[in-house]
Amino acid sequence: MKTITLLLPTLNEVVGFKSIFPKINTSLFDEILVMDGGSTDGTIEYAKSQSLKVEIQKKKGLGPAVMEAIEIIKTDYVIEFSLDGNCMVNQLEDLVKNLHAGNDLVVVSRYLPPAVSYDDTFITALGNKMFTFLIGLLGKFNPTDTLTIYRGFNIEIAKYPEFRKFLYGPVFEPLVSAVAINRNLSIMEIAGDEPIRIGGKSKMSVIYNGLCISLMIIRMYIFKLLKIKV
Repeated sequence: MKTITLLLPTLNEVVGFKSIFPKINTSLFDEILVMDGGSTDGTIEYAKSQSLKVEIQKKKGLGPAVMEAIEIIKTDYVIEFSLDGNCMVNQLEDLVKNLHAGNDLVVVSRYLPPAVSYDDTFITALGNKMFTFLIGLLGKFNPTDTLTIYRGFNIEIAKYPEFRKFLYGPVFEPLVSAVAINRNLSIMEIAGDEPIRIGGKSKMSVIYNGLCISLMIIRMYIFKLLKIKV
């Protein structure tokens, strides 16, 4: 059976951590890893009080946090889970089950009916739909959500040469989806609501993120159309 790490990227998330972590069935995972971006609110101390393994990331940002985690974890799969309240605990069992079934990527989609995002704005919803449509054209899978953090995937995806080629800025999650779709890997989406965050503040810059994702998609299209080997 494949092994799975639950990855908890944190940056001043102690409120959400204390509220959400006790509800997680830790027996679902072979390892739980906290990658912290330099919290000063007690997040690190609380994680250690729960006997969790904590690593302090070297570079800022969610993408670097996940990449640094992938360099040290030994399991076959990793599940990204946000402790800010946006990820619902009750989807974790389905995620694990569908990864064990052999899927390379399983996404908890906020836009797959009947799921609803309660934390979206008009701009973020529009951006997700636009980027998701364009990423879907890279292959045969028709995704509904390519930007969400809530996903589990084969860590080999992040080790493909094209992944590192196109990884620049905050594009980690859409790039995982793009590479999986472009390579026609086994992908599955499960519907999952996105509640309003309960702890921490959003660290996302809509304009900067949008520009980085746009550049990533354009570069992937160019390489694909010109059949450039990475």
